[in-house]
Amino acid sequence: MSSDLDITAGHGTDTSAAPTLAPHLTGFPRLPSDRPARVVVVGAGGMGSWWSREVVASGVAELVGVADLVEGAPQRVIAQSGVADPSTVADGTDGVELALEVGADLLIDPTVPVAHHPVTVKALHAGIPVLGEKPVTETLPEAISLLAHTQLTGVPFMVSQSRRFFRQVRQLRSFVAANGPTVLTSAFFSLFTEMEGYRRTQQHPLLRDMGIHAFDTARYIMDADPIAVTAQGAQPEWSVYEHDATVTATFEMSDGSLFVYNGTWNARGLPTYWNSEWRIGAQLGSATWDGKGVPVLGTEDEEETARLQAAVDAESDEEPDQIAASLIECVSALREGRTPMCEVHENLLSFAMVEAAVASVERGGRIEIDELLEQARVDAIAAEADSEARDLMQSWGSVREVLAAAR
Repeated sequence: MSSDLDITAGHGTDTSAAPTLAPHLTGFPRLPSDRPARVVVVGAGGMGSWWSREVVASGVAELVGVADLVEGAPQRVIAQSGVADPSTVADGTDGVELALEVGADLLIDPTVPVAHHPVTVKALHAGIPVLGEKPVTETLPEAISLLAHTQLTGVPFMVSQSRRFFRQVRQLRSFVAANGPTVLTSAFFSLFTEMEGYRRTQQHPLLRDMGIHAFDTARYIMDADPIAVTAQGAQPEWSVYEHDATVTATFEMSDGSLFVYNGTWNARGLPTYWNSEWRIGAQLGSATWDGKGVPVLGTEDEEETARLQAAVDAESDEEPDQIAASLIECVSALREGRTPMCEVHENLLSFAMVEAAVASVERGGRIEIDELLEQARVDAIAAEADSEARDLMQSWGSVREVLAAAR
């Protein structure tokens, strides 16, 4: 990933601003900068409600429509969104059709994962940029299909990996850029939860609901990608979940380091924050983060350590984070004509980490990411209804090559 970054390695790198992805220009028409982006939210569940409130509160966007198949759900979300005049926001059952009807600039898709692929494909071919909730899709073959449809249409598609947008994550990334490469990074997550709904019966709910956050954060902080994983799940007798909600996974990364994830929804007492607890060991220094407060940084040089710690301690101004920051990043990229952070090509390996960990738990043993990606491409080609997308996927040398070329 380092070829995409503008960094100055070595001691003295400012931890107040992380390296950013290069501003790759897209051929998609730029969004006018003299008005808010017109947004339709498709999916009127809990996440749809949250997204609608953030759009209304944002200075970069306005809510012009909400769609859902459930009668009355869009109106309920509109009413609680905080919009001054709810009658100005349209509603419907089909988000893409509604977006075309009201002239939306952006479709936000917090539907359930099984709906991500059909909604996104329809929007991309209608020429409407998409900001989708994680995970990118329900399955890895569907995610690879979306790579092809994004390339065919040239329409931007960003996945909201909202945990990247915490200041502390940016600070850790900058610290690693100055003091890396890493050798061992760990994330520990522990909360006792007994969630209702589909997670009770979902296969590997902890990995698929929470693992994606930590995996994407690790890739971003470490500036490294996954090569292989060995994972194991546990299902204690007191768990309300039908499948394992306790997992440990060890990833081999492209910089030669290891990333270890330990997560559980089954342990009581001493809970972590939702962001996990982190420890990063690198060549020239180490860092810890409790998931909420200021990171603790350390090198062998006491003066350098004091300077670095003082720099991160001094950053106290409030700034947007989570999905509010995802929205700003997406709209800014559309206005600037650049590829947004977490664009589908850049995001896919985070999702592949989840599915590789799932495969390791189910099969036992080590799973190589590239083998999983290539089997998923075979499955995607077999399932693809669009002949152009099918031909495009067949033409690729490998999925990894496609992802690298998009950077």
